[in-house]
Amino acid sequence: MSTASTHQEVFRRAAVRVGLVGGALAALGLAASRLGGGRAWAGAVWGAGAGALLTAITVAALAAPWDRVPRLASSGALLSFIGKIIVMIGVVVMAGPHKSAMSPLWFLATLALVLIGVTAAEIVLLANGRTPTVESGTKGE
Repeated sequence: MSTASTHQEVFRRAAVRVGLVGGALAALGLAASRLGGGRAWAGAVWGAGAGALLTAITVAALAAPWDRVPRLASSGALLSFIGKIIVMIGVVVMAGPHKSAMSPLWFLATLALVLIGVTAAEIVLLANGRTPTVESGTKGE
């Protein structure tokens, strides 16, 4: 039985794990802010919500069946980046009126926790997901 994985299997497995990491870190940020209450909680809710949306975009980009449309595969990262920019513009616009009710520190800390954790998980999972091999061109060696 071969343990080799196709690129699509590696990316789908990474998508699931990145989603789990993002969800767990968002929940951790919310739980920590709950101790502070009030403005800390409100800031963390906005930060965790934005982090969860950005995680969902990353998961969708990793899980997309790019092997079916190889010409669009290279645009997957660009589409993910554009989606993330749109989410952050939306968060800034929507959170603006609520700025005085939330702690900017908790917003940024929770958002940073999720984004750094998701990015690190994505890099590590994709780097370890597929081991390069060198095959000999002759038989019997």
